[in-house]
Amino acid sequence: MKIVCDALDLTEALSKVIKAIPAKVTIGVNNEGVKITAAGDYVTLTANDMEMEITKTIKASVMQDGEVLVPGKYLYEIVKRVESNSQVDIYSIEEDIIHIKHLDNEATLSKFRVEEYMPLDNGEASYDISFALPQKDLKTLIDKTSFAAATDDSRPVFKGCLFDIKGNKMSLVALDGYRMSLSEYELPASLGDVKAIVPVKSLNEISRLLDGDDDKATVYIGNKRVAVDIGHTKVTANLISGNFLDYSKTIPSSFETTVTVNNRQLLDSLERATVLTKYDKSNIVKIEVKEGKMTINASSSIGEIRDVIKIFTKGKDISLALNSRFIIDVLKNCDGEFINISFNSPTTPFILEPVSEEDVNKYLYLLLPIRV
Repeated sequence: MKIVCDALDLTEALSKVIKAIPAKVTIGVNNEGVKITAAGDYVTLTANDMEMEITKTIKASVMQDGEVLVPGKYLYEIVKRVESNSQVDIYSIEEDIIHIKHLDNEATLSKFRVEEYMPLDNGEASYDISFALPQKDLKTLIDKTSFAAATDDSRPVFKGCLFDIKGNKMSLVALDGYRMSLSEYELPASLGDVKAIVPVKSLNEISRLLDGDDDKATVYIGNKRVAVDIGHTKVTANLISGNFLDYSKTIPSSFETTVTVNNRQLLDSLERATVLTKYDKSNIVKIEVKEGKMTINASSSIGEIRDVIKIFTKGKDISLALNSRFIIDVLKNCDGEFINISFNSPTTPFILEPVSEEDVNKYLYLLLPIRV
């Protein structure tokens, strides 16, 4: 193999694909390598950790077609220090060495056997449905949902985000047993009924790769894997097997109390409260809704904070305790000036919904109070 490519293009491509290289090496599996495939006028770089695979294609001058498997992170560290407006020559003559040349500078890296690279799907991938949507919409859906997923291994199914498609309505759901996030999006066509649980780790990587513009991203969903094609970049991930919670049954149909509050004021107040609660690692704050005001109290061995915010109220007065970190996460992901919060009792789930006339999509968050 022999190629000449732009240093900046190669660096950018490597920075993306090495995200699929695991931090720890799996015994018996060579998962440190990036496979470089040169053919025609293009070079394709691929890496995976047996759970997620990232592929990136760039233009290049290919003098000799071929494939090599190289230590991806080492190659990236070398190439990113090359002048960005210059060319890099990469060629392989010897069986076990690859050369990286720039001007009068040259480095060599030991190669792996390209046969050792194990593709994620082994050529068996099949997808039941596919749909395209603007990259910015997919990024928003992921970012406003994935933060509520579980991070521990006690229930692996909750370390994923549920894609629940019914006709032309797609819902993304994430939960961890204490909170739930729900985002709804209208697809351009009806796709039947499909459910898939996508690992949040893979979704967050996809979000980082999205440009956040109107260019399209195409999503493919099968019974074992999901793939997202973003122009010259593609991410493939294994789905999580198992049964997700019937989330629709957890959302109350009516409420005793609903308040409308300024998002920024509530966020600032809760962040002030956590200055004290994080000292004791409790994160517990108490909220009282009464006479058109919301009072927020927090105390610890360091001191006490009491904030009062004006609100619009409908229904009964209510007092409850909650984990400030959870509601702060929600508020940071809510657009718009105001948010509606609906309660039933101090011990039952309550929901938060951003008030926005511009966004046609629906975002809903459910939180559990803390029994004190």
